[in-house]
Amino acid sequence: MTRTLTPEQARRYYERNAHKQDAQGWYEDAALERLIALGDFGNAEAVLEVGCGTGKLAELLLRDHMGAHATYIGVDISNSMLARAGTRLKHYLPRVKLSPADITLGLAASDATKDRIVATYVFDLLSMAHSRNLLTNMHRVLRPGGLICLARLTRESEEAGMNVFSQLWTLIQRRWPWLAGGCRPVALRPLLDRTRWRIVAHETVAPRGLASEILIARKL
Repeated sequence: MTRTLTPEQARRYYERNAHKQDAQGWYEDAALERLIALGDFGNAEAVLEVGCGTGKLAELLLRDHMGAHATYIGVDISNSMLARAGTRLKHYLPRVKLSPADITLGLAASDATKDRIVATYVFDLLSMAHSRNLLTNMHRVLRPGGLICLARLTRESEEAGMNVFSQLWTLIQRRWPWLAGGCRPVALRPLLDRTRWRIVAHETVAPRGLASEILIARKL
């Protein structure tokens, strides 16, 4: 049975390991590159990132892809992550706002105020109930026609079934979830209510054998 960390366990893990987060680029960077390419951020006026971490993705978006007047809000459960993000993004003030948040309790943003919501390697941490609640909140916060831009570990790549690396990661997560920060590979598409979302892009990348799923869906 897959176990997930509680929000408090996740907070403590990322408080201790914020300094290691950017080292995960060996499997994350390829997925982030595709997410940026598919997310049409040049036409985004208001972006919300759920689980913004150290601000790595935000820096790429603000520097190279978002318009000069577009705004960005990042939320994260870890104050250590937010501190690193604040240092990284200080040149983009006042367009940037960073806030602590436990996303399992919902999103504080007002209804229909964002046109992009990003979550990378966040759903990997959540229970199915929390995942569905977060998607409901994302739908509420997005403007009509807005996009969710998601990336997460997945069990299978497009080229093959579940590989040895993904199997090993899943085993570790099930037995010792704190060693993997609570992350485990699962699929995104089954979580989406097709009466509320239309998938506009779906890809899988597997650098060094660890597969990530990228999904872009539009609010109906």
